[in-house]
Amino acid sequence: MNSQLASAAVSRLTRSIIVVFGVVTIVFLMSRATGDPVSFLAPIETTAAEIEEIKDKLGLNDPLIEQYGRFLGDVVQLDFGTSFRANRPATDVVRERVVSTVLLGVAALIFAFSIGIPLGIIAAVRRGGVVDLIARIFALIGQAVPNFWLGLMLILFLAVNFDWLPTGGRVGNTSIILPAITLGSFPAAAVMRFTRSAMLDTLQQDYIRTARAKGLTEGNVIRKHALRNSMLAVVTLLGLQVGTILSGSIVVETVFAWPGLGRLIIQSIIATDFPVVQAAVIMTSIWIVFVNFVVDVSYSFLDPRIRTGAG
Repeated sequence: MNSQLASAAVSRLTRSIIVVFGVVTIVFLMSRATGDPVSFLAPIETTAAEIEEIKDKLGLNDPLIEQYGRFLGDVVQLDFGTSFRANRPATDVVRERVVSTVLLGVAALIFAFSIGIPLGIIAAVRRGGVVDLIARIFALIGQAVPNFWLGLMLILFLAVNFDWLPTGGRVGNTSIILPAITLGSFPAAAVMRFTRSAMLDTLQQDYIRTARAKGLTEGNVIRKHALRNSMLAVVTLLGLQVGTILSGSIVVETVFAWPGLGRLIIQSIIATDFPVVQAAVIMTSIWIVFVNFVVDVSYSFLDPRIRTGAG
């Protein structure tokens, strides 16, 4: 069993490295395809000879394969150059914003799973009832309403009209509530639908009917048999939701002026701060791939059928 688990982990690690390599390559090619940053950022009075001199110093006139090799070496060292705006290492600029984004992401995930899992379980157990109807309406609205519109409505009603919560920024413990709800609404709907589907499938299995035939109470059947096996499937959703949270944070952080990585990416794109954009995109991609790797390995550990290839 240990050898099977190790083999599965090595296989998934190899695929994760390939994905990261692909992301780095795409970022490199896209940054070169957008044009010449020196000509774009240089003052109008800069002569063509001066621009060529700067490009020679930066290595932008070297063959593309040489530039790519240097870029890979810099990525391994997490060296993305100096921020054009802050005049500091781009990695340091990104690291300063990571904490705020992680805090917001964790809060959004807590909201999503604390709402989605219980609601999905109750909807499955009471299929066709009022709670099930409410849950399905919640899932429909949660996945249909855009984050930016929901965020603006929450600001309008809860922050402006009633003055219950801050309108934006990171000014206190309560300032995270509105952006966390906004960012977690879509994942909460997805978690609810997935949990409900997994529970409905589990409740139809033979071992559930056997447990009921043995005289176990419905509560024990749900808690000890159905819930545990249903949650194995929900674990895989965690990795997907991390990507959803990080991509959605770009819009939510902009709406709520939250000083996180998503807002930094938007500000850097507007300011054509390419080193910061590259650092943020690559570091975020590495984090998403790492989380998915951990989820894959943990799922293989929890469900022996994944290791053996059974089922």
